[in-house]
Amino acid sequence: MIIPTLKEEGYIGDLLRKLVQVPDLEIIVSDGGSRDRTLAICRSLGIRTVSGPAGRGRQLNAGAGAATGDIFFFLHADSCPEERVFPEIRQAVAEGSNWGCCSLVFSENTLFYRLVAAASRSRARFTSTCYGDQGIFCTRELFNRVGGFPEFPFLEDLAFSHRLRRQEKARIVTSTRRFRQYGPGRTLFKMQLVKLFFILGVPPARLLGFYQGVKKVD
Repeated sequence: MIIPTLKEEGYIGDLLRKLVQVPDLEIIVSDGGSRDRTLAICRSLGIRTVSGPAGRGRQLNAGAGAATGDIFFFLHADSCPEERVFPEIRQAVAEGSNWGCCSLVFSENTLFYRLVAAASRSRARFTSTCYGDQGIFCTRELFNRVGGFPEFPFLEDLAFSHRLRRQEKARIVTSTRRFRQYGPGRTLFKMQLVKLFFILGVPPARLLGFYQGVKKVD
């Protein structure tokens, strides 16, 4: 289990307290220079951490480099997988699936968020496009074969899933719950613009500033 963090003290404790209950799960937090209590919370729970420059792609690769298992599961700190995700991932790999992701639900169960979650599940199922808030798993062998994550500061998960889907279609397993952080409306619309600009070739480093502005929109 590899979790990239940067100032995640508001979420990381709840996530880790659930994960430490999962048997036979190696947990690695790859931090990008947090100045809040993120690392202190990890230490208090006995979690292994690696630290380096900020940038999720770079952090995820560092976490994978520190991992000892043959299956990697990458997840953002503001999401929380159901416990049955882990045996389902192991079963999927045993059946020959080398990568996949979880379906997504939101902590706020409104019609709007149910529709967004349904669209996310359909996208993953039919296009094998997955994001870190869903959770992405892959075998160590496939991770190495595709060269890991591109070391983008942003949209590294989208680019990584594109690398993986060139090898095979994603396997979809049990859901991960994402905690709502920001208002819906304009945020969702602008995030679709970010994805479009990325597909059109705008560098992730340029899109990051736009994204950080979007997160403040209600």
